[in-house]
Amino acid sequence: MNHIVFLSGGNASFAVAAWVKEQYGHLKGHSILLYFTDVKWEDFDLYRFIIDASNRLELPMLIHSRGLTPPQLMVKQKFMANSRVGSCSKELKMKVASDYIKKGIKPEIEVWHNKKYIKTDDFISNATLYFGIGVNELHREEPIKINWAPYEVVNPLIYHDINIDESLRKYSILPGQLYSKGFHHNNCGGKCIKGGQAHFKNLFMKDEKSFIELMEQEIVISDYIRYTKQPAIKSGKCKDYMYKDVWEFVSTGEKSAKIQHIIDTHPYTKNWRFGKNRHGEDIKKPFTFMKTKSLYELKQQPMQYDIFDYGACGCFVELDTAAG
Repeated sequence: MNHIVFLSGGNASFAVAAWVKEQYGHLKGHSILLYFTDVKWEDFDLYRFIIDASNRLELPMLIHSRGLTPPQLMVKQKFMANSRVGSCSKELKMKVASDYIKKGIKPEIEVWHNKKYIKTDDFISNATLYFGIGVNELHREEPIKINWAPYEVVNPLIYHDINIDESLRKYSILPGQLYSKGFHHNNCGGKCIKGGQAHFKNLFMKDEKSFIELMEQEIVISDYIRYTKQPAIKSGKCKDYMYKDVWEFVSTGEKSAKIQHIIDTHPYTKNWRFGKNRHGEDIKKPFTFMKTKSLYELKQQPMQYDIFDYGACGCFVELDTAAG
């Protein structure tokens, strides 16, 4: 029997992996695989965490990635992922996993760790899939099961008494450092675009450098999307003169004179009308990660934010077209 544990890099998913190991690791004919989909935007300590997990549990870990970060995907799609539509998690995590497990399609990057522990070459057929969601995330259980049918989905944290902290102590695993900084999960280096106002305020307070980098990306990607919605650009009559500079910026952080100008003049140009929205109306405001406030506005008035709006990653819920 095959068991695939979706290791997110968080404490909860490790506790699930430890539980599966203790339930089935000693049984003949049972194969356990840790599976991590990498969006290439993680805190460096997350990679330490998942490698420690694989080493301490003595389980093989398979890492898959398209080799794109969320900002790079937004530029390619000309669409800003946000708290309502997590296109980055859908394309870079859910679709990658679904294509591989359901269809056998490998993404651009495949990395193994501790492959010596794999017990069978066919570790996918009739596999049971495990996720690290608890009772506080019951709303995610049914969508995940629907997305992964006909595979059996098990969420041990909901139905078993598993002490996450005790699991970490038992295997001498240090939690991801983002938890110690007040973040609710250990993903995307604290920059998850599905975060809310309280989440990003925490990023601003604990890691201002990352906040500023993300704020500038929001400004530039927004202006780029608005630019590409101009009729002449959309029709192909006019060349896209921004793509190269924008791609270089979100890929390396390098700011051309054009990119620096966008950032510097943002407070004055944010209300320019670049193109039309899907209703044919003039686009009068920038695209933002959060529905009600841009990161720039949050930075300008850091005390005026919703202290209860943390948002959530919620990966593997909105699979949509990736399913099946």
